[in-house]
Parts: sequence; C-alpha cells; structure tokens
Amino acid sequence: MLHARTLTDEERKQLRRMARQEIGRVSQRALIILLSERHKPVPELAALFDTSRATVRFWIHRFNVGGLSGLFDAERCGRPRCNQAN
Repeated sequence: MLHARTLTDEERKQLRRMARQEIGRVSQRALIILLSERHKPVPELAALFDTSRATVRFWIHRFNVGGLSGLFDAERCGRPRCNQAN
C-alpha cells in the first residue's frame, strides 16, 4: 500500500501552509500528502478529491522522491494552448 513517507516537522508545516495559500491543484496535492501520511488509502483519497487513483499515486510518488518541490507542475515547453471558447 502506497503512502507518503514520514514527514519532518518542517515539511508538515510547509504542507499546511501550501494547503492554505497555494492556488488550485498545488493546494490539493499538499492535502493529499498530509492525509496520505496519516495512512488514508489511495482509493479514499481519490474519491475525496474526485480524481483517479493513478493521479493520487503519481503525486505521492513525486513527493516521496522530490519533496515539496515535487508537488509543483514541471515546466512545459512550447506555446500555451489558446482558448477555443470565443
């Protein structure tokens, strides 16, 4: 069963700040990690955040490998998508 690794006190503090202050998905990812460390199962987290189990596993793995910085989107190259709704 996949869970977030044990957090340091500083990581826990930063994740709580991120959950309150970051915009959109980064805030949600911080909450996923905080709950995962408390051994909430992946299916429960996926249902709670209305996302797939694969997405929850992806972000837990990214955090376990890359720490807090792993919760942010990677830089993308190329032109941003244009808004088709005119």
